[in-house]
Amino acid sequence: MEDIKLIEDVKASMPESIAAIGYGSGVFRQKGYAENEVPDKDIILVVDDFGNFLSEDFEMHPEHFSDDFDKRVLNKKRKRYYDNLGCLKFYKDNIHYKVMVISKKALEHDLTTWSHFGMAGRLTKPILYNTASLPGELDSLIHQNRTNALITALLFNTSDKIDRKDLYRTISKMTYMYDFRTILPGEKKTKSDDIVEGAIDWFDSYYLYNEILSENPIMDIDGNTFINKHPIELIDRLPNSLSNYIKRKLKVSSSEELSKKDIDIISKIINNYLFRTNLINSIRLAIASSSTLGPKETIKHGLQKFQKHLKK
Repeated sequence: MEDIKLIEDVKASMPESIAAIGYGSGVFRQKGYAENEVPDKDIILVVDDFGNFLSEDFEMHPEHFSDDFDKRVLNKKRKRYYDNLGCLKFYKDNIHYKVMVISKKALEHDLTTWSHFGMAGRLTKPILYNTASLPGELDSLIHQNRTNALITALLFNTSDKIDRKDLYRTISKMTYMYDFRTILPGEKKTKSDDIVEGAIDWFDSYYLYNEILSENPIMDIDGNTFINKHPIELIDRLPNSLSNYIKRKLKVSSSEELSKKDIDIISKIINNYLFRTNLINSIRLAIASSSTLGPKETIKHGLQKFQKHLKK
């Protein structure tokens, strides 16, 4: 069965949800996997109400939850971002799925602000979904999120000329930089490179031919080389958490007060932002995932990744 059908099949088998989005090495084959190696199928499941969805799924599919799952999580008050997402792992038709469940409100918040850059970061990389079943406003936010990633990558990269793959690697690595897992031996150090090598056509489709290039060109293309125009004038258009952070550090109120001579310091500021955001988010995301997976399953998952890393 094709991946898009598998994704939609999982969506249909669970309580009602808004959208299902496939991602990761199980959907886009990454470099470094053996021919006989079968990665998990990773899915982002967007729901209306996270608490209600979790309760309904617990009734429908108790096998989605580990033996040490704390049922008090079902009745938890959900005002904060990290209270509205969690992870489920299960087998369906002999395929192992890892499903990240998140409320639509929480996802939209991250896409428009980048205040956590957790799920927003995932959606800058290769993803697969049924466009016809995705709400138009969410599809637009995902598209704008990729445009924001492209602008940020050009500002982050101080080179005037960038190899096509190097630009894609910059976009890919922005979500892994300072993730606490990259410090541990359980995560591949070349993961961002492997993502690009395994899905170069996808990156071309959504970044080389990004609509913003025809509407308001922010870089020129010379074969496989991108001419970086360092689009500082677009800083005001970036998600407000990043945009405000840059302007606050530079002590300006608008990108109109900046010039190309500021590009080196802007790159360093973006690096600091990613450090501050990704490190905290990766830890809190792991805690949020463990609340639904249960501590034993969380530890088991970490050990499995560590063992895979040692074998390679």
